[in-house]
Amino acid sequence: MDAADKTRILSAGKLGKAALDFALTMIEPGALLLDVAEKTENFIRQEGAQPSFPLNLSINNEAAHYTPTPMDKKKFKTGDLVKVDIGAQVDGFISDNAATIEVGGKGEYSTLIDSSREALEAALRVLRPNVPINRIGKAIGDRISAFGFKPVRNLGGHGINRFDLHSRIFIPNYDDGNGATITPGSLIAIEPFASTGIGMIHNGPGGNIYIMSGTKQDKRDPVFNAFNMLPFAERWVAGLIPDHVNYMKNMMSRKQISQFPVLKEHNGAMISQAEHTILVLSDEIIVTTR
Repeated sequence: MDAADKTRILSAGKLGKAALDFALTMIEPGALLLDVAEKTENFIRQEGAQPSFPLNLSINNEAAHYTPTPMDKKKFKTGDLVKVDIGAQVDGFISDNAATIEVGGKGEYSTLIDSSREALEAALRVLRPNVPINRIGKAIGDRISAFGFKPVRNLGGHGINRFDLHSRIFIPNYDDGNGATITPGSLIAIEPFASTGIGMIHNGPGGNIYIMSGTKQDKRDPVFNAFNMLPFAERWVAGLIPDHVNYMKNMMSRKQISQFPVLKEHNGAMISQAEHTILVLSDEIIVTTR
């Protein structure tokens, strides 16, 4: 791997971790989701980088993909189980990390939170160059199951490439029998999800996170110039284009932009998440977001 690229990857990881820690300090009863999102994303920008994607603040049975709208009035409530997911990108080199927090700290979901966090550590213990992907999934699933919860079977970790948050590698939360291996030089995100329910998610309504989706992008487009093929928020477009509402409507009608749905566990079951970005080299494993 090119030394300069490695430096950018490590810088993105360090800043992504700092941004996650910063976000967690602001989550308390009565805090506005919008304030936490904007302050966290600006924290990254002030450090000379950009967010890899909008801050995800997914609550209770939501697993992922909710970020506040420009005028969002939602507030955190005592007892909310919040998945906080953020990353930084440096010249297109990306980090992605997440943690779960219970608002108000009553401890009702502490064991569920522990299960996903410990499953992540179990996965890291078996991770090495050329390890079969199903071994990672088995380590995750076994640890979550040991706590009495279900690993979410239709969510998992993923490969990461430059300006590409979710590349073709998929790392399941259970042993799916996939004997493909993690090759040296891979940048991956491992993200266990644990559930109090059946361990399956479905698509909910749009979560205000978007991505360019057309096969050919106009490089003169200010949104493409700003975000390339990385996810972005409506809030961010509002800062680029005065009539952003019509821009978004037109681009979505032409299928040039698509919206991520909020991912929800069935029947209101609770979900916890933990995540790290890892650089897998031939001679070392580097958790960039540690």
